[in-house]
Amino acid sequence: MKTYNFKIIIAAFFAVMGLTVSAQKCGVYKTYEDYTNGKMEVSINCATKDGKIKPNNFFKKDYVTVIKNGEKTDLNKDEIFGYQLCNGEFFRFFNNDRLTLADKSGLWIYTREEVVSHSPFTGTKKRTKYYFSKDGSGEIKSLTFSNLKDVIPADDPLYSEMELLFSSNSALHAYNQSSGSYKINSFLNSKGL
Repeated sequence: MKTYNFKIIIAAFFAVMGLTVSAQKCGVYKTYEDYTNGKMEVSINCATKDGKIKPNNFFKKDYVTVIKNGEKTDLNKDEIFGYQLCNGEFFRFFNNDRLTLADKSGLWIYTREEVVSHSPFTGTKKRTKYYFSKDGSGEIKSLTFSNLKDVIPADDPLYSEMELLFSSNSALHAYNQSSGSYKINSFLNSKGL
């Protein structure tokens, strides 16, 4: 009897998960307002997998290709807000580079992996570059102290406190596993920003 109940519970769980996935979509957002309203310029139903989004990063093309029902649509990267994949990952473009939205609990923090060197002896070495915008509609900039002056004026006591807490630009990139956000966002949120 316990085995039978367990099988029913498992079947119900997968049925509910199937409903969740079938309702999920991925696609391209034209503007920040479209993103906040959930209105996609082009959408793909994740349950049917009837298409895909190609960012065209390898050759640094200036457009994204959306393939839906066998038809290709090219959208200029500088004319869209960003795009979301079925796994929930969200991407934006900055200077024709694809950035991954890593945290939006305060500042919107983006990351981008870049190849630093490639050698048959040492392998490929990569580094992560960090960017931010004040919010979703804000201008994207490198995550540095000098650029944070646009968010917190340098003469603000909070800026001095931030400089003491984060000793370098690379310290701004620290991630807090327990809160699931970047430490700079935890700090700013604790200060009511």
